[in-house]
Amino acid sequence: MRHVRTIAAALVMSGFVVGSIHGQAGAPGIKVTVPYRFAIEGKIFSAGQYTFLSSREKLWIQESGGRNVAVLFTGALEGKVPERDGKVIFDCYFNECFLSQVWIAGAEAGRTLPKSKHEIQLAKTDPGQQFALLGKAK
Repeated sequence: MRHVRTIAAALVMSGFVVGSIHGQAGAPGIKVTVPYRFAIEGKIFSAGQYTFLSSREKLWIQESGGRNVAVLFTGALEGKVPERDGKVIFDCYFNECFLSQVWIAGAEAGRTLPKSKHEIQLAKTDPGQQFALLGKAK
């Protein structure tokens, strides 16, 4: 009986993994080369090539090798989604950059990320700058 439960648990877990991979595979996305370090929810990412995939309220971020480095819940942004490719927008304060928005062609809407406490503190003392990086459809 214990053996049957172990097999059942393994099947359920593999279903979650396959479902997650399947959800990402069909999701619209863009590849972007980010030339500077940036933060998402307190985690720092190095400069490099990233793929941004969007599916409803979720945003997957993968490094160039295809490994997921972040899965985030995001809010919708109304506005014109680019017809081709897309863009990723960063808010930068005192040379610290934070992922702010992702616009992917083929997605229902742009996606916005919540600001971290650290970013809010920096924004109080620096007007900041926004940088948009154009991406290629995956």
